Amino acid sequence: LVTRDELLAAAIALRGPGRARGMRLAEAGDARAASALESVLRGRVIEAGWRGFVPQFVIADDEFFARVDLGHPELRLVLEADSFAYHASREALRRDCRRYVNLAMRGWTLLRFSWEDVVFDEGWVAQALAGVLSGRARRQNPRKWAA
Repeated sequence: LVTRDELLAAAIALRGPGRARGMRLAEAGDARAASALESVLRGRVIEAGWRGFVPQFVIADDEFFARVDLGHPELRLVLEADSFAYHASREALRRDCRRYVNLAMRGWTLLRFSWEDVVFDEGWVAQALAGVLSGRARRQNPRKWAA
């Protein structure tokens, strides 16, 4: 809804202890985001120190096509920011389930985040990412993680 210059100007105009955070997030702004919730999710990811997530990332082959909210090609990790308003019907549930299974069949791990978890729980996104990647490390090298 705003240009990158407008977003940066708004961040520059901020005063107080949140200014540095606002500047970092404004500088990382990306017009590819499809919603405000998706932008907040990406902001949480950036604040947690994770890089490499691409907004509106396309995963496709001869039999499947998906444009995901955030995709990390090297980690084969998808993050989706889901609100009840767009996922509340039986058909939406069926479509989402089919899509998520298709992603898993192609080797992608999908993490779905609700509006409430993205907006109200600042640490949840970072905790979830760390948990998933830590679990992967334990499975790849179980001796390193043995008690």
